[in-house]
Amino acid sequence: MGATAQVIAHRGASAQAPEHTFAAFDLALEQGADVLELDVRLTADGRPVVLHDATLERTTGLVAAIADTPSWALPRGTGPLLLDDVFGRYGDATAWLLELKDAEPGLVAGVLEAIARHRLAGRCTVQSFEHAALRRVRVAAPAFAVAPLLRPGLPARVRRDAVARAGRWAAGIGVAHHEADAALILHAHARGLAVRCWTANARPDLERLVALGVDGLVTDVPDLARAVVDAAAVRAA
Repeated sequence: MGATAQVIAHRGASAQAPEHTFAAFDLALEQGADVLELDVRLTADGRPVVLHDATLERTTGLVAAIADTPSWALPRGTGPLLLDDVFGRYGDATAWLLELKDAEPGLVAGVLEAIARHRLAGRCTVQSFEHAALRRVRVAAPAFAVAPLLRPGLPARVRRDAVARAGRWAAGIGVAHHEADAALILHAHARGLAVRCWTANARPDLERLVALGVDGLVTDVPDLARAVVDAAAVRAA
């Protein structure tokens, strides 16, 4: 782990295009992203959609909760996109990091069903701050890769214990980039856990994380992250 950090496009190339749109995902892949990261919520009629917020207001202007909005009522042209449509557009042309935004069984089931429909199980990792959701994923699909997100600001001992527990059931962890250090990464790698750090956008932060040996750089600027990772690989050759 940590030999070459993956460039993970946070909601696509979201510094340069509207987040969670085809434009942002297209641009991220053009810029050399290895992984597309996206958030998933459920509509009122049980369709997984690609959306960070619980409401549609910030991204579409519609004052409504996504949980109260059926898929047929979603604003045309402004999203959010159905997960099926995103999978259908890119398929196995990329790897996927999917964040479940709540622990509802319907969301877990809907996401797993979409992954199965598109035959992408081997290319997907599911992450969440809602660790109960990830445990539901593991119950439904024991071989599936999951990665708990660790909340920022945890005391060092609590964070260390959380990493140790994750090593018993997860494939990786996600941490805020400013909380990643050599001790955390060694501790996680010793337990077989990949370490992905969010959301690093400044060159010094990206360079520090690559030097530490993290496994994934979650970033709004995949072009810059790609340049940093490639430069480090040249120096190491």
